[in-house]
Amino acid sequence: MIRPSGLYAVIDGEEIHVASHARDYVTVAGPRGTVRHEMDGLDDFRSVKTFATWRGGSISISAVSGEECGFFTNDQRLAEREGLAGDFYSGWHGAAPSSELTDVNESVTSIHPRRREA
Repeated sequence: MIRPSGLYAVIDGEEIHVASHARDYVTVAGPRGTVRHEMDGLDDFRSVKTFATWRGGSISISAVSGEECGFFTNDQRLAEREGLAGDFYSGWHGAAPSSELTDVNESVTSIHPRRREA
């Protein structure tokens, strides 16, 4: 399973994508809408960065829907070759079938303000 880059709260051992956050709380999607969780009540608060290779270029996964991944890239050659939307200053974006991605690599870092390792 490929996860999009973003922030994740660990609540009761389960990692949940964060909808929004502030200094003292996060919100996540719940069965009846958005649910607020206090930062002190989280098991952990993590930053996930997911990278991959697509058609010979480096990309950062920004969204996953079914078998398709949205991505950003700063690889100008890839962007020109594949006709991606964007520009040199802001980068380019597009979507690709997850079956075409290789070298998928996920970096996970705890960013919980009260649980960071010294």
